[in-house]
Amino acid sequence: MNGPLKMYRTKPIIIHDQQMGTPKCMYSLINIHSKESKEIVGQSTDHVSTTNNSRIFDQVKQFLKSNHQIPGMAELEAKQTEILKQLDNLKKQIISIKLDLKNNYSSPVISQSAFSNSTSEKLSGLPNLVIKTSPTNPPHSLRILQKLLQDKVELNFTSHLHSSVSELTEDAKELEQSLINHNLKHNVPKLNIKLIWKNVGVNTELIVSRIPIIGEVNLIRYLTRIIDSSLSYSSDPNSVEIDSILDTCHQILRSKTKTERAIHLVTLNKSLGKAQWLGGRNSYSLGDIAAYSALKQASNRNEINANLSNWFQRCKNVL
Repeated sequence: MNGPLKMYRTKPIIIHDQQMGTPKCMYSLINIHSKESKEIVGQSTDHVSTTNNSRIFDQVKQFLKSNHQIPGMAELEAKQTEILKQLDNLKKQIISIKLDLKNNYSSPVISQSAFSNSTSEKLSGLPNLVIKTSPTNPPHSLRILQKLLQDKVELNFTSHLHSSVSELTEDAKELEQSLINHNLKHNVPKLNIKLIWKNVGVNTELIVSRIPIIGEVNLIRYLTRIIDSSLSYSSDPNSVEIDSILDTCHQILRSKTKTERAIHLVTLNKSLGKAQWLGGRNSYSLGDIAAYSALKQASNRNEINANLSNWFQRCKNVL
């Protein structure tokens, strides 16, 4: 069998001898493939020519051209042109104002009273602060901040002994007496701080909201940011260096071995170099305050070299 097979034929089951008509209840559409439909579309300006070779973009373009006389189109185009002109005039005015501000700008002089007003506004919305700290790791930076910021704000401390602590260490007692008995000035804003001696380890806690601020370095960061003073370093060009020193101080307090602590002491020594203060600075910063407190808590004098020892004595005399 080389040729195709022929299929058998079947007789039709139903023979229609009548022509079937379409229902008259629905409207009828013109067959778009009929010759009459093509002639109607070619004469109308409300339709796009349906040539097989036309792309959609060409059809849309043709539709827009053929409908330029749509009612309201001219008014819409005129309104758009007017809005564009107004935007152009507004842009020119903004550029003119910008140039005037640039030419007339002068750096403002911030007075001492402005600093006091700014600090007072920040402190007015603050509740009393609560600091939880361990007697074995007393935050000596608080004593330094209380003295350095006394012209800006009155840090009023009260002390409480938690049930987890039986008695205070000698360093903790000395710090407590210094904070409570400090001579306060009454012509500056006042900030009440409650100091709770509790076994919290090396991580001093500042309670401001539900989530505490952990770490002594973060505590003094917070205090110097709500109190406008020279210790606030957010706008300092070397703020990254100061942050690095603060992080190193935090690691010194968390070090569990002498070897681990020695690594961070080397970092502090490199930061000091041959300068008077950490970070190669000519004046002390918040990093020096945090480092002094960290070394006083966590290290012995025989762990630091001569360079850091001289700096430590300088902090003790100046701060």
